[in-house]
Amino acid sequence: MNLLPKSAKDFGSVDYWEKFFQQRGKKAFEWYGTYLELCGVLHKYIKPREKVLVIGCGNSELSEQLYDVGYQDIVNIDISEVVIKQMKERSASRRPQMSFLKMDMTQMEFPDASFQVVLDKGTLDAVLTDEEEKTLQQVDRMLAEVGRVLQVPFLSVGGDIGVRTVQHQDCSPLSGDYVIEDVQGDDRRYFRRLIFLSNRNVVQSEARLLKDVSHRAQKKRKKDKKKQRSADTSEDLPSAPGQSIDKSYLCCEHHKAMIAGLSLLRNPELLLETPLALLVVGLGGGSLPLFVHDHFPKSHIDAVEIDPSMLKVATQWFGFAQSDRMRVHIADGLDYITSLAGREEARPYYDIIMFDVDSKDPSLGMSCPPPAFVEQPFLQKVKSILTHKGVFILNLVCRDLGLKDSVLAGLKAVFPLLYVRRIEGEVNEILFCQLYPEQKLATPELLEIAQALERTLRKPGQGWDDTYVLSDMLKTVKIV
Repeated sequence: MNLLPKSAKDFGSVDYWEKFFQQRGKKAFEWYGTYLELCGVLHKYIKPREKVLVIGCGNSELSEQLYDVGYQDIVNIDISEVVIKQMKERSASRRPQMSFLKMDMTQMEFPDASFQVVLDKGTLDAVLTDEEEKTLQQVDRMLAEVGRVLQVPFLSVGGDIGVRTVQHQDCSPLSGDYVIEDVQGDDRRYFRRLIFLSNRNVVQSEARLLKDVSHRAQKKRKKDKKKQRSADTSEDLPSAPGQSIDKSYLCCEHHKAMIAGLSLLRNPELLLETPLALLVVGLGGGSLPLFVHDHFPKSHIDAVEIDPSMLKVATQWFGFAQSDRMRVHIADGLDYITSLAGREEARPYYDIIMFDVDSKDPSLGMSCPPPAFVEQPFLQKVKSILTHKGVFILNLVCRDLGLKDSVLAGLKAVFPLLYVRRIEGEVNEILFCQLYPEQKLATPELLEIAQALERTLRKPGQGWDDTYVLSDMLKTVKIV
């Protein structure tokens, strides 16, 4: 009996699955593996007392076998009425606490934070049959719903994450619930992350912790808190959350690319010796403006952040600090730039303007920046506060290809010289915008300048991390 569809798109059809389970009957069909093949991983991550949701359960025996070994708080959903009826009949008498519900996983009827675990064995693949915009939107809705019903502040990403510790949870009136967590990467280094619970799949900010700050040391401190610490061990234990941050390291690839964009100012050997004015819109954990501040000693930075809670987070948990060269302005970036552009006298001019600000409305098709930040009238205001040879650097995340083309066209209308750098393995594209086409640099010349800037930053006392290769950040830059 051939149960496979004529087209992969049929996997997303309710009618296909109704016919599939009618023809299959009551015999279980296991996608990708049986309980015996998967139980090692499942038992590692799921506790018997936790409430589990299985999406797209089909007629797999996975839930039944989990139930039989002690995981009895399980809810199963599927879009097929046929299979839900079959599964209810199969388990009603033997597994009375387990439920089966006909439900669309992209529009679940459960309250927020109803489950500690969500299991999917093949359902995502059934939805993600191609990369068309409609399909990707369906996947986004599925993952958003999974995130909404989970009762934990993060999604497990498997074996590459070791220790994971929630350090702080709070709620911002503007950004909603968020969590600060420390995680151990596959290289056994520790990283601190800021996650907005409205979008658990995205790490909002990330910083590397210093090598001598380990969870083992933190546990030892708790164990020996009544003992007198000797001088030779005091350096291993952080005295405050923010002091454990490795400020010389940028975790985010798009931040590295944005820093590499400073090469477009040319004369890299002078960047450490001459005043450099920067405007950064979007603070997050503060790693981007802090990096510029620490590596370019003559820089003066204005950072704009709409959410006062984020300044508190950056200061308390990510080692950020203001100084006489770096000030944070709590304001809407749109209003702040409009105010600067409207000045008749004493209008400031910036050598670098960076936008790294996310949208609070994911339905707009562009999650970074909010669409208002790339409308032409506003871009004209950005242009009016940029120096003659300055660079406007924008972090763009836009899945709607039509909208992205419109954004690029609008930027070109205001900034005729436009470079685009796609971040491999991520959804980010970094746009470097300048005012005059004659400033254009061919790729070899741009890479040569980036290498010279890197040599300058590697000088003793600059705290440059040897893993950075700025020229690598610019090898795939294209001129639009």
